[in-house]
Amino acid sequence: MLGESSLAEDITQEAFIFFIEHPDKYQQERGSLLSFLCGYARNRIMHLLRKQGIRSEIRQDETDDYIEPKNEFGNDPLKILLNGELSAKIEESIAKLPALQREVIVLRGMQQLSYEEIAKIVEVDTTVVKMRLYRARRNLTIQLAPYLIAKKESRYEVH
Repeated sequence: MLGESSLAEDITQEAFIFFIEHPDKYQQERGSLLSFLCGYARNRIMHLLRKQGIRSEIRQDETDDYIEPKNEFGNDPLKILLNGELSAKIEESIAKLPALQREVIVLRGMQQLSYEEIAKIVEVDTTVVKMRLYRARRNLTIQLAPYLIAKKESRYEVH
């Protein structure tokens, strides 16, 4: 959500410290502990985004330590490079989404939470979550269209 792993780590730590210092704030009947912690983290993130004027700068995470897992491309350096470029473009496109759309993409796509869990965290109805997710996916499809078409065409090349 913030585009910077150190900020995300700080907010995660704040959420756990808040829970440790205020265990009475967690009410099991309102949802899971994960929902509670994510809700706290979300509030902190939204506060930071509001401070930054809702749109945070697009920042690249440090990827120097990242080792590409073995994938469908095998050891073809060109395909690995192109796949890395696509991954970077996807991250950049997600970072450009409006904050509320980016939030549901992260929670659903990356954290793999259910619509109901997301709705509890962001304190809206599941219909609103689904609409935000639809809009986010539509915006990503538009931004990534040139890459998606090129990827689809390359699948059908004769080798």
